[in-house]
Amino acid sequence: MKPGEELPELDLPPGTRVIADLHLDLGRADGGAAFLGWLERAGEMRALVVLGDFFDVWIGPGQERMPGAAPVLDALRRLAGRGTQVEVVHGNRDFLLGRSFEQRTGARIHARGFVGRFDRASLGLPARRAVLIHGDELCTRDKAYQRLKLVVRSAPIAGLAPHLPLPLATFLARALRRTSVRAVERKASETKVVQEAACRAYAETFRADTVVCGHVHQFRDLRLPGGPRWIVLDAFGGERDVVEFGADGELRATGSRATPAVLAPGA
Repeated sequence: MKPGEELPELDLPPGTRVIADLHLDLGRADGGAAFLGWLERAGEMRALVVLGDFFDVWIGPGQERMPGAAPVLDALRRLAGRGTQVEVVHGNRDFLLGRSFEQRTGARIHARGFVGRFDRASLGLPARRAVLIHGDELCTRDKAYQRLKLVVRSAPIAGLAPHLPLPLATFLARALRRTSVRAVERKASETKVVQEAACRAYAETFRADTVVCGHVHQFRDLRLPGGPRWIVLDAFGGERDVVEFGADGELRATGSRATPAVLAPGA
């Protein structure tokens, strides 16, 4: 988090569901099957938030022509068309999601995450404020990764990548991913984890009582002493990979394999 950095603030309704790290492989015709199946089981939802790494690789608009893309993008378009608020945060695999994706799906992209506000005035309680980010921002001890992140997300790379031929762009992205995986395997475990101090700093900066993220693919739900509640989601398909805002503003973790209760509009 850079000094003075701001995050947008959005109102979230009861029934909002938050997921992360789907890593959908659009190179396969059935690459989105798990997500599409969950959407069918989930029924109506008033808002959906994806905290990054929705896709295993996303280089630019050319990805929309990949074999598994149309079913996923069409499903998002239908979801948004029914009035569902769809918010997508950049992850470290899909930080080139942009305007074309928004136009195709009706979703909104948030490069660095956002602050979700939940009104609880009817309960006589102050509004809940939750920072919703991918989670790699909290890996502050991994200095090499944070330096690389500045380079690969720079304006020149962002401007060039969408114009690369799709086969070349996909080849380069997968090669970078393999290199990244090998590099992560060689790093000391303490440098790869999300850091409590960084979580506290985000909560303090944005006056939030809760921080929700993904990235490390390992669930945790902690109340930091004197600080925020900190929820880290499992990767999609894990035991506790969905967080839902209840009608009382509380956040509850569940699993995508279960069928969540459907909240009626206005509940």
